[in-house]
Amino acid sequence: MVLFSYKKRVPFLIPKGKDGKRMKKIKMFMGAVLCMNLLAVSGCDRVVQSAVVEEKDETDQKKEENKKTVQETVAEQVEAPETYRAIIQVDLRSADREDKENPMKFTLTADAPVKVPDVDAICLKKVKRVAISEEEQNKIKDTFGKGQPMQEENDENEQAGTYTVDGLTYQYSYVKSEQESGVEELGFQIAKFIFDDCGDMTLASSEKKEREERFQNYIKAGSGKVSEKEAKEKVSGLVSGDWELFESSSKALTEGNTTLEKDDFIFERALDGIPVNYVREISLPVNEQALEWENEDGTLHEGQSEGWENEVLTMDFCSGTIQSFLHRNPIETSNISDEGLFLLPFDEIKDIFEKTITLQIMTEDKNRLISVDGGSDYRYPSIDAQSAEMTITKVQLGYMRMQSGDNDTEAILIPVWDFYGTWTSEEPEYEYGNGAGDGPVIGNVTMDDAGVPLLTIDARDGSVIQRVQAGWAVSTKSKAAT
Repeated sequence: MVLFSYKKRVPFLIPKGKDGKRMKKIKMFMGAVLCMNLLAVSGCDRVVQSAVVEEKDETDQKKEENKKTVQETVAEQVEAPETYRAIIQVDLRSADREDKENPMKFTLTADAPVKVPDVDAICLKKVKRVAISEEEQNKIKDTFGKGQPMQEENDENEQAGTYTVDGLTYQYSYVKSEQESGVEELGFQIAKFIFDDCGDMTLASSEKKEREERFQNYIKAGSGKVSEKEAKEKVSGLVSGDWELFESSSKALTEGNTTLEKDDFIFERALDGIPVNYVREISLPVNEQALEWENEDGTLHEGQSEGWENEVLTMDFCSGTIQSFLHRNPIETSNISDEGLFLLPFDEIKDIFEKTITLQIMTEDKNRLISVDGGSDYRYPSIDAQSAEMTITKVQLGYMRMQSGDNDTEAILIPVWDFYGTWTSEEPEYEYGNGAGDGPVIGNVTMDDAGVPLLTIDARDGSVIQRVQAGWAVSTKSKAAT
């Protein structure tokens, strides 16, 4: 794999508007790059390199000039502001758009917190997969089961059963990976909890009654709202290691005359004070190396690598009562070296992001299908969007796991900047299904899931990293471990 596995095509970016000095600089850069590449035959690969390679060339010199910076704290090295602010407005054209005449009206805004670990240095780490400990399994059963017996459900590949606690029925499951690349997962969740969040979803009268009774039991058994501090304390008592809160959210759930507050928490592992950045993998491009494919003669080619999914730890509460707990794919780490890594200043990282984000939107076109219900799981809007408004919600410096070769059980952790965000796009009419009865859809499509990095940048050299599902990622560096 290479950094950007784009088809050989040329995206056209036409600036518009007047938005100050920063915008002028960005637009001048983009205009210059595009003019050069319109005269070349190498397509968008050359465009991307224009945005990134210059930064890497400068980095080699900076490493020699600024070796002393590794003696400073990470915050002093990167000199990041508390808040990243930016406004970018451009017209985006691509040869792959259905509407060749009219561009995508693209706007990016940022007024986002910048999270930098309060540590003296960031070192390379080795990481490997481990099993969920028997101690953790027992803690989950004892804590959430409250001493009630589990009614076991025999299954060849997992330990499973149900608990009845405070009038609520919970499902417990532990799935042990039978293969090196399989999922290791521990879960404890209310039965049919998906119906708790259904909102205006149509339910049968019996399901509505069951849901309202469950809400009342949540309130009876619970203690009200769960704070971030309380959630962290609960996690610390259940799962080994250090954990930081990546994001929390709350919303009201109503059924009949009963309304309760649901509190959701997403955690990320912290190693020596440095988070392993949380990523919602379903929003990332598919790992093409792991896909099967057929020749015209029907010959089947198996995927070259399976990788492994990132670690996940989440907890949800309804009126203070546990609704669900999930821990998946735990890891264990060790230092490759105690030497602190050289990190680029944030200003340079920010410039690379602003020069590259629109190029990514126009060229990373796989797996971008809009949803009939107006929601999207994907990282970018459709390439045919009439307009798109993107918002950066958080910028975070932390670790990312990078596979080394074909090893599906060991990898390394490298420092990266993740630019998290959301977007809304206005899409053209589409026909779904066979085009007879499904009807067209038009209007806004929204991606507002937590933990979706719109761009990931190597903190050491400014390489743009292509995150993909199943754990594989490729940087412009040939081997990050070397």
